[in-house]
Amino acid sequence: MASVYDLKPKFQQLLQPSVLLLHRFGVMPNQVTMIALLGSFIVGILCLQSVNNRAWLLIIPTWLFIRMALNAIDGMLARDYSLKSIEGAILNELGDVLSDTALYLPLFIVNIDMLIN
Repeated sequence: MASVYDLKPKFQQLLQPSVLLLHRFGVMPNQVTMIALLGSFIVGILCLQSVNNRAWLLIIPTWLFIRMALNAIDGMLARDYSLKSIEGAILNELGDVLSDTALYLPLFIVNIDMLIN
């Protein structure tokens, strides 16, 4: 049975032109990680609006796809252009945890609100 990991090489191949362009502009992997983190906080805050309008929740799957691409891009930049660092590895892992928290905590809050009301 095929898994998501079977799609990873093809996905990275599709992202390669973007990675090359970002490298040419001097974008560093940690900057991409920070953009993903900031975006997750913005999406999380917007999701809190879903208490009044559940349509806001539709931004989550879109953002998760973009975040997956950003995660792949930061790794490809670090690996392909010898930009790996210990700080970057820590930031990448910490960024994933904080991004997940920023996205799932609003969903929890919205769920609690729906249960109470």
